Amino acid sequence: MSSAKSDEDRLNELVEAFTELGPTWVRWVNACLPSDAVSYVRMRLLTALQSDGEQSMGELATGLGVTPRRVTVLVEALEADGFVERRPHPTDRRSTLVAITDGGLKAQQVGWDQHRAEVAQAFGDLPLPEQAQLLAISRALTQAMRTRLAGRPSPQQAGCGPIGRPRSS
Repeated sequence: MSSAKSDEDRLNELVEAFTELGPTWVRWVNACLPSDAVSYVRMRLLTALQSDGEQSMGELATGLGVTPRRVTVLVEALEADGFVERRPHPTDRRSTLVAITDGGLKAQQVGWDQHRAEVAQAFGDLPLPEQAQLLAISRALTQAMRTRLAGRPSPQQAGCGPIGRPRSS
């Protein structure tokens, strides 16, 4: 077997492994939500507000990687629960700002702490050296993906070819 063929096989195996890991990870993360916590996507929205402060609906959509309509639905639900509040943007009448409330801060902190502890159990199943390797690889892969995605306006236009070369049709 040629080196190029073995490289291609290894890359294909990695794609398959991550394709299987992705949905399994999402199921695990969702299964670990405390029963009294807000949903994972709502917790992400609250965490974004807690970390970055007041944001516009558009900024939230971009930061969370969801549609503006999805953010509207999430914000309406969180507002009904008293976890966020909306107000008009002071200089842009077309924009609405969203801020986390004290109740939202409490829900986010309690839910996130419980959630992190539950999710982390999966990593505890790995020996310490493999945990360290996984952390290093995860950070490197995340950075590589961010680099490839930089400046690409949408997934439909992003392609998945090598950096600087368009995806072949």
